[in-house]
Amino acid sequence: MSDIQTIVLSDVPVTLALGVSDTEQRVPQGVLISVLLKIRDPAAPSSDRLADTIDYDAIIGFLQAALPAEGALHLIETVADRVATHALSLSARIETVTVTVKKPSVLPAPAMVSVTLTRHADPESRRHELAIAGPAS
Repeated sequence: MSDIQTIVLSDVPVTLALGVSDTEQRVPQGVLISVLLKIRDPAAPSSDRLADTIDYDAIIGFLQAALPAEGALHLIETVADRVATHALSLSARIETVTVTVKKPSVLPAPAMVSVTLTRHADPESRRHELAIAGPAS
């Protein structure tokens, strides 16, 4: 059995034109996006080389620049799917990616709506695990 490394980016702030109604899409909204990567066969930490890991700056750049440039989206589920697809494209060593998108503007603080999607790199084991959480979760 091989070693697994986990890289986590937690609650990265992203501003998107997002929502079902025209009103929501006209005013960019802040969302919080978390990404968890499970990486197969990580290099020894002593290598200290960026090439031996996943450059999480490539994910942050996608979240804060490329994703907003795609234009208006309706669903946070779509946001999670786009982020998972991008993350999996970064390395064949990524086994799974889990993306959580939180949309605080839907409910009064501190409550918020979120969606979590887990995508497996291996098509044989790929299952889309989608969980929608409201204020009780």
